[in-house]
Amino acid sequence: MKLAIFCDFDETITRTNVTDGVLERFADPHWLEIQEHWLAGKLSAREVLEYQMPLVTVTPEDLDAFINSIEIDPLFAEFALSCAQKNDSLYILSDGFDYWIDRILRRALSAYNGMVKKIPVFACGLSVKDNRLDISFPYFPQGCIHGCATCKSAIFNKLKPSAEKTIVIGDGVSDLILAKDADLVLAKDGLREFCQRKGILNQEYNDFSDVIRIISAFREKTFEDNIGDT
Repeated sequence: MKLAIFCDFDETITRTNVTDGVLERFADPHWLEIQEHWLAGKLSAREVLEYQMPLVTVTPEDLDAFINSIEIDPLFAEFALSCAQKNDSLYILSDGFDYWIDRILRRALSAYNGMVKKIPVFACGLSVKDNRLDISFPYFPQGCIHGCATCKSAIFNKLKPSAEKTIVIGDGVSDLILAKDADLVLAKDGLREFCQRKGILNQEYNDFSDVIRIISAFREKTFEDNIGDT
């Protein structure tokens, strides 16, 4: 059985939100006022980043050093290897930025010497120019009504037909839309609260040891159900 697994990045693969960490370390304090407007629902996810990220001043060397300090869930690499061995499709969908997602993934998977194929990443674009951050939104389609920075819903709908079952792993607001249509939802924090309010079945997880266990049980149960139907 082939699975399509859609995984959040910040506070799922990493222990902390990397974008918030960059802002806390390198941005003008005005970013906090903008954050309050977003929390109050006055700005969309895309708009808040458009206002906040220009407030960052940082050299590439200092940014890379900070990114290298970000803690990763120690079992994510094992999970990624398991997906590759089972020929499951693992996708990372994030409102964060490709610059540090790619760097963090290379570090997380470095011990596997290429055994894990490159994981597709759908995220906002970022580059450093003259100690300022230049950002873009390559996965914000025309007609997106949610104000996404990365329209996870559009990506999910495009990719889900390639597999028999879909799994969503996430923790927050940007994962809510996907939870309604997935065959299995692994949730914590804000996503779990939403699923409970809306009556969406989900499995709680804390880290990737839970993720590995839950998906293994899901695979076995689905296999047994299919055998029973033949």
